[in-house]
Amino acid sequence: MSEIYLSRLFYASTATEKYSSAELGNILKSCRKNNPALNITGMLFLGNGYFLQCLEGPRGNINTLYRKILIDERHTDVQVLEFREVADRYFGEWTMKYVGSINVISKILKETGLKEFNPYLVDNYTLNAMVEAFRDYNEPQVAAVADAGGVKNKKGGFDILGMFKRS
Repeated sequence: MSEIYLSRLFYASTATEKYSSAELGNILKSCRKNNPALNITGMLFLGNGYFLQCLEGPRGNINTLYRKILIDERHTDVQVLEFREVADRYFGEWTMKYVGSINVISKILKETGLKEFNPYLVDNYTLNAMVEAFRDYNEPQVAAVADAGGVKNKKGGFDILGMFKRS
C-alpha cells in the first residue's frame, strides 16, 4: 500500500476513570486487532490520568480512526496536539506500543522541568522528544545472555538525557 500521505497524529485526552492493567490490556488488544487493517501504527501512554497517543498511517485512515476516538466514552477533552504529514513512522514496528513504566515519565519530567505529566501543556518540541523517548524505551526485562562465564542479566532502556537537548 502506498503511503504518499503518511501522517502522524498526536492527541491528549483525560481518562474518565482509573484503568486497571486488565482494562488497559483490553484497549491495547482492540488496537492491535483493528489497526493492521487500517495500516495504522502508534503508541499509547497513560499517566497522571491523561492519555497521550500517537497514531501513524495514511491520512484518511487516521481521520477515520480519530472520529471513532472522539466518541469513545473512556476519555474526555480529546485535543489534537499535532497532525502532520511525515516521511517515516516512529512506531512502524508496533500496531500499538504501550509504555507502562513510571520510570520513563520520571526521567522526562526531570529533563523538561515539568512538575507532573500533563500532555496538554507541552510544546511541539517537547512532545516529539517525549514520543521519541517512548519509541526508544524498552520495558526493563531480564534477558539471558550466554557468555563464556555463564549467564548475564541485560536490561533494556534509552538515553533520555540527549533527547531534550535542543540543537
